[in-house]
Amino acid sequence: MKNLALTYCTNVHPLGDWATWSDIIGRFGPAIRAELGWKTQPMGLWFPAALIEEMSRDPQNARQRLKSLLSENNLSAFTCNAFPYGNFHDAVVKTKVYRPDWTTPERLAYTVACARLLSSLVPVGGEGSVSTLPLGWRIGWSEDHSRKSAENLCAFIREARSLRESEGISLRLGLEPEPGCALETIDQVLAFWDAHLRPAANRAGVSPDDLADFCGICYDTCHQAVQFEDAVEVLDRLRAAGIRIVKMQLSSALEFKPDPDRSSLELRRQFVEDRFLHQTRVRTPAGIVSFDDLPEVLAGSGTLAAGGAPSGAGSPAIDLWEHPWRVHFHLPIDSRSLLDSPAVTTTRDDMLKAYRHAVDKGLCRHFEVETYTWSVLPQAHRPKDDADLARCIARELRFIEAHTPTGTIPNA
Repeated sequence: MKNLALTYCTNVHPLGDWATWSDIIGRFGPAIRAELGWKTQPMGLWFPAALIEEMSRDPQNARQRLKSLLSENNLSAFTCNAFPYGNFHDAVVKTKVYRPDWTTPERLAYTVACARLLSSLVPVGGEGSVSTLPLGWRIGWSEDHSRKSAENLCAFIREARSLRESEGISLRLGLEPEPGCALETIDQVLAFWDAHLRPAANRAGVSPDDLADFCGICYDTCHQAVQFEDAVEVLDRLRAAGIRIVKMQLSSALEFKPDPDRSSLELRRQFVEDRFLHQTRVRTPAGIVSFDDLPEVLAGSGTLAAGGAPSGAGSPAIDLWEHPWRVHFHLPIDSRSLLDSPAVTTTRDDMLKAYRHAVDKGLCRHFEVETYTWSVLPQAHRPKDDADLARCIARELRFIEAHTPTGTIPNA
């Protein structure tokens, strides 16, 4: 692989209507480009649903305004994040980010609209990627939900095929497995493809080639590290199954080292916040113990029976504090630890392992740094202002540049 496309995801910004969106993109894009010294700054675009609705009133003019904004500021785009639908910077987001899910016409229409906007920015003959949620949140999810989701995904594939035929651009959709969702592990991904997506494609007249070309996985290095999955094994299994890595989101998870004395309790509490969901996994000899949010494990005694229930009389106990915790909290990707404590580390090495393997084996060309949590980090690690945030984002991109294999040129 001679070159790759590298960007950061703009869902880190509180984007809203066109006036807000264009102002923020028009300020941060050039500021980050100047920090990096790049001629052109790719932007990983996020279009909130309210902006999509606003732009749909005059789609031709909207596309032109979008192209002009990027061109005037020496910006470009090859990918968009169509996972968050509503306001991703509400005071409380939590599980709202998984709605609407892929069983609904709203999710399909929104994703198609995002793809069409992105298509106006990708050169003819080029490739674009669109990431999306892993179907929906797992609670209440059924086989019927998976079936309906597969049908809607096939409808997107038909739209993507039509865009390629009419505009000469290949836009690929990547489902992004995430802890707690209908698809969170590699085994669940492979099962969904075999049991639902491939049969649905066959019924819908979507060829195996079109399915493989237009729909795959957005591999988020934070999410899969939280699951304690081995990146090389997962990426190789996806390739063997004929499932494309459409995009890789480069992000580090929060890791707490074993601490049976609970001396790091106050440090761990600094990562409890109200906006985002921080799914937590604890790896024990009896298996992975799962919690839907960090406060759940911190609020308990930290002791479970071997089967995963709270410990009772006569039950063999597992002290969760004796084992590593991994938390879905996207941390600055150049950081190995936080809060000046060896007890609070990151999964940076897992991220770099996934990145290098993907590049070395030619598994993926689109890479997006996705640290959207700058505003909710412990106070000592938050940017002081917009200029500082631009410097932090540039620092992360520079870190990936420095760890890119020799002979591979980002954004060439």
